[in-house]
Amino acid sequence: MSHLQFPLKDMLRDPTEEPALRRIWERIDGRLPDARRRRRRVAVGALAFAGAVVIALVATGRRDVGPLRFSDGRALVAIDAPAAGARLALSDGSAIELGGGARFAPLESSGATFLGVLQRGNASFDVRPGGPRRWQIECGLATVEVLGTRFSCERAPGRLRVSVQRGAIVVRGERIADRARRLAAGETLDIVEGLMSSPTPPVTTAGTALREKSGADLAEPAFEEAASDLDEPSRAAPPPASWRELAHRGHPAEAFAVLGAQGVQREARRLGVADLLALADVARLSGHPTEAVGPLERILSDFAGDPQAPLAAFALGRLELDALDRPRSATIALERALALGVPRSLREDVRARLFEAHERAGEWSAARSAAEAYLRDFPAGRHRAEMESALAPNGRGR
Repeated sequence: MSHLQFPLKDMLRDPTEEPALRRIWERIDGRLPDARRRRRRVAVGALAFAGAVVIALVATGRRDVGPLRFSDGRALVAIDAPAAGARLALSDGSAIELGGGARFAPLESSGATFLGVLQRGNASFDVRPGGPRRWQIECGLATVEVLGTRFSCERAPGRLRVSVQRGAIVVRGERIADRARRLAAGETLDIVEGLMSSPTPPVTTAGTALREKSGADLAEPAFEEAASDLDEPSRAAPPPASWRELAHRGHPAEAFAVLGAQGVQREARRLGVADLLALADVARLSGHPTEAVGPLERILSDFAGDPQAPLAAFALGRLELDALDRPRSATIALERALALGVPRSLREDVRARLFEAHERAGEWSAARSAAEAYLRDFPAGRHRAEMESALAPNGRGR
């Protein structure tokens, strides 16, 4: 297959150039009868229109390239949905609807693939059919692979429910028979930790319709019906909650009590990015900021290419500056956040905190440079007056 080069205007001559058309009409008018003259004009006009349509279609096909973004062009970042839930409109026409308290994070994105993780709660994914990317969503107990469909994941401790409303998906996981199951529209798969799962077929009984749950309905009670079909051992008293479950429920102090300082260090040596961020939050929010440093530093050392790495660097910089009062360490982390490409929506705050860190460390020359960099990037930013004051003669930046 041949490949078109862009921009097309460098390869194609515009058929509507006025001088060229005038010369064409003059030649045609001198040779053709009136009727044929009119037909030829219509044909040439149609060719011009067709050329414009081809250019427009090619341009449209080129619009959605590169990483998936929000529909307004912003880079994708992890989202913690408020109690009312959240709807994320994406650049390819797809959408993600998060239930209250759900957390979704992008892991990898390109023009051909998108990988994300539903870290807690419930979400519906409306993936545009025929889109350029193959989606893969990690849901804890299973992985969902899809090209274009609408499906939902309801995640709770030790349980997962996957339902398909349109199209078809493939669900993969160790707790699924043959490790893979295809689900079509109307089918539901309940996955319970420790048990093999089979899909529930579409409902066909007269008078019974498939329910589509809203974000507010996608809570743990959605699993009561499936739980009633489990064998007797599954109804035994549940084991004590893990630190992850407690953290996802918003109980960082209890989660830290389960781990302890040694447990945080032990877990930080083996976990992936999503769990490392959760581990740092448990330590920080439970009043143990020193223990929060290790998980964040491991992200920067072992997962620097992950989309969450710039956010981890920013979190580490704020932790060093605000909770641990180590401004020199904070400057290193904040510079790392900038180098890794922190999202534009956070870059202004990073630049302002970098100035503050240099100033508190007594690094006046570096503080002035940080203030100048802030004003170059954000000449009308929220901290403009503060930066200009620092740069003034005898100002704070000295």
